Amino acid sequence: MSQVHPETQSDDYHKPSGLFAKALRTNNKTILFLLLLSLTMNSFDTIRDFKIAKDFVSAWRILYLTSYLAICIYLIFKRKSYNKFINYFDREIGAYMSNESIRKYIAKNRLLTSIGYTLILTGYLSYGVHDIIQVYQESQSYYQLAMKSLWNLFRSIIYLNRYVIIQFIIECCLHTQICFKMVEDQIESLKMSDSSLDFEEMQRIRQLYDVAIGKTRKLDSLLFWVLPAYYFTCIGSFQLNLVFIIYEFNHLYLMFMVREVVTLILLTFHIANINRLANEAFNQVYSLSYKVESIEMQNELRFFFTRIRRGDVGLTILKIVLITPAFVTSFGTLLLTIALAIPTIFKKS
Repeated sequence: MSQVHPETQSDDYHKPSGLFAKALRTNNKTILFLLLLSLTMNSFDTIRDFKIAKDFVSAWRILYLTSYLAICIYLIFKRKSYNKFINYFDREIGAYMSNESIRKYIAKNRLLTSIGYTLILTGYLSYGVHDIIQVYQESQSYYQLAMKSLWNLFRSIIYLNRYVIIQFIIECCLHTQICFKMVEDQIESLKMSDSSLDFEEMQRIRQLYDVAIGKTRKLDSLLFWVLPAYYFTCIGSFQLNLVFIIYEFNHLYLMFMVREVVTLILLTFHIANINRLANEAFNQVYSLSYKVESIEMQNELRFFFTRIRRGDVGLTILKIVLITPAFVTSFGTLLLTIALAIPTIFKKS
């Protein structure tokens, strides 16, 4: 069984972390304004490039950046829905944070997000260093070198504003997963107990599973427009940068493609994991059936099995497509097929 620390009976460790999540929860208008300002600056910068170049690439960059700006504005307007999602069953989840295994689960997943942050920032800084070296070789001016260094550092930090939105979605998914991990931990405690199953305990676990479903549905409503917008821009950007790399290799396009792959994998993993944890409860509940003695308990388990077997718990795209591990595998195979077919298409054209 997981160890419990009495000194940490209730805290906010389970609540979505990150700059945007905390700003929404506390209504920190300064942070929200700065985030909107940085996204707006990026959008205006691409609009300026489009006026100069007037090509498809510049038009796509405008769509790409304005989509993140639109997502940010949408989530700010949906702040009340976000707070309802967080406050739903919040006190009970907070009290459960004394559970060591749950805290380790949160810490492990947040470490993955931090690694993603580091990889993307490293990519931006690496390109910045490459750009600085080129400028110095051309001008041999220390002033231009200093100005270019400051500009690239500033740009690298500003460009992380998109990852702030990604981190927000990941943290919300992690917050939802905690409920299913609580169900898993409760069932594990019953399995390790030497006494026979108690009806009230089993009913409480089933109610907790329903709470986890309710939490998932609230998040699905919150991200109704966010996920389709993100996947459209992310996959489109990945495919477009892949075409550019094949057509004419450039370190910048490679960096953009790696950025999209890293964020796509991280985000999709956390989204699909909600469905996996919800369905995983079936095997755990089944293992309890050997300890069932009364007809009352058999009926309770049957109700539990019926709900889990529906397999409809998780986030969706426009409430049409349920994002499951199987869907992710199939969709990933399709994307890989398209990516491998691109060189052949270009050769024929």
